[in-house]
Amino acid sequence: MTLSHDMNDRGIAMHNRISNIRHAPKRLLATALLAGTILAAGGLGNAAIAQEKVVIAVSPLGADSNLYWTTTGAFIFPSMQTLVGNDPETGGYDNSQLAESWEHSDGFKTWTFKLHPNATFNGDWGPVTSADVVHSFNLHIGEDAKLSGISRFREMTITAVDDHTVRFDLPSPDPDFLFSHAGRGSLVIYSKAQFDAEGLEGYETAPAGSGPFQYEGREVGQSLTFSTIADHWSGVTAEFDQIEFRWVSEPSTRFAMLSAGEAHAVTLPRDLSDDAMEAGQTVLSSTAGAMQSTMLFTGQFMNPEAEENRDARTYAWADVRVREAVNRALDRDAILEVLYGEGVQALPVYTMDPRFPGYSEEIATGFDDAFGYDPERAMELLADAGYPDAFDNAAIPLVVTSLAGNPEFAQMAELVQAYLDVVGIETEMREQDWATGNTAIRGFTADFVTPMRNAPVRPSALGVQIFFTKHASPHLDVGDPELNELGAMLIDETDPATRDQLLQDMFTRIFETYAHIPMASVPASVAVNSELVEGWTFPGSTSSGLSHYHLIDLK
Repeated sequence: MTLSHDMNDRGIAMHNRISNIRHAPKRLLATALLAGTILAAGGLGNAAIAQEKVVIAVSPLGADSNLYWTTTGAFIFPSMQTLVGNDPETGGYDNSQLAESWEHSDGFKTWTFKLHPNATFNGDWGPVTSADVVHSFNLHIGEDAKLSGISRFREMTITAVDDHTVRFDLPSPDPDFLFSHAGRGSLVIYSKAQFDAEGLEGYETAPAGSGPFQYEGREVGQSLTFSTIADHWSGVTAEFDQIEFRWVSEPSTRFAMLSAGEAHAVTLPRDLSDDAMEAGQTVLSSTAGAMQSTMLFTGQFMNPEAEENRDARTYAWADVRVREAVNRALDRDAILEVLYGEGVQALPVYTMDPRFPGYSEEIATGFDDAFGYDPERAMELLADAGYPDAFDNAAIPLVVTSLAGNPEFAQMAELVQAYLDVVGIETEMREQDWATGNTAIRGFTADFVTPMRNAPVRPSALGVQIFFTKHASPHLDVGDPELNELGAMLIDETDPATRDQLLQDMFTRIFETYAHIPMASVPASVAVNSELVEGWTFPGSTSSGLSHYHLIDLK
């Protein structure tokens, strides 16, 4: 292929830039590329905070509502409960929530849950019964539901067998059904008695809940407050009187609150977590893996028959050579060290995890060869694709947005932009809230690359369907006929060995087609004021990574 003079000149310039920086220390290079987005705070006193109230400062939620099903599921109120719990040490499923026990049919199509007989709602709303579960299920599958994966629930039927037994009948086998009822929280249980008496207005004002904390109130866009229940039916009682969550956009402000003793715990980007530790604060990590991060190409860019208004085939990433070049342009070791600190490993394929079926050691060991940092190869691929002149939409928009539990996402996008610029890939930076982005993705009008997280880490069979096929969350369908065919086979398959092979085939397809920009698998972390907090055990099992608030141990 013959390059134009402009492309030759651009290539020589980019090669010189790479030669000048390639062998710089990784953290120094990535930090330099970030160009000042890492913030610090100092000079603040350590003001005492009243120990009867625990304050946690986090990024603002995508949706600020007491109606859980109308949110994206990023935050479960500590006053609310699901059916299945997670062990704080291992993350494994336990009966610490509303279900005392459960069982499934041989084909995994019927699941039956027994409720704790002594479970009660806060505020004198009476016992928790199967009628409350059925009522909550119907609310969660309504047209206004925005929860990830809720479309699967719309295909089920639910039956109250007796006052404390509820049965779910599924249209297809689901060996991973407990995941939807645990920390992921696709179904949160509300009081039917409160609804019958007060309607949705009662939930919007003060949802009862059955957890060890009672809802006290909110300041919209600013905070939520809960009080501790002294004699909770579960036997769980926190050692403090209240807990308040404050939504604070700026990481530097959250850091300042921690340093001043205005907050017991805050979520921080990993660079500021390092600064917090250097200042004498403590950073706590979840006991189990909590989150996978990626940058997702949007649209049905791998669908050869996609409708014009439902895909991204006019955009540069529809060409596999551009997708590979994007991945080759990134020094993940440097990026991940800046974002997450030492010890975090690159993720070979988004939603693949060694704890679940489908994990491929061959893919993991081949990741460096296929995705490793190689800016020269990235430039060769771009030249072969005729980039940028061959594309009507050559610029790749990158979403710069923080998400609760993932404050580093904005910096991730900025670092990706910096590395793409080095090899000559044009970018645009888009600041938008999650609601706007999700609306565009669901309507197949998204024309951007967006940070995404798999949190808590889903079972592989669920994750791969949600993020890459039409079978679980069709608005994220990349449109690949092969992936959709394999996904359809997976739905009806119950044999463990066959399921494992189908999943490996799906992950291989994603890997070989560079269908995304995988980043990292990391634990959840929270910075705590070392003079106020002794410890906190949490498994990273929720979408925000934080949970088990009753286990916050104060000094």
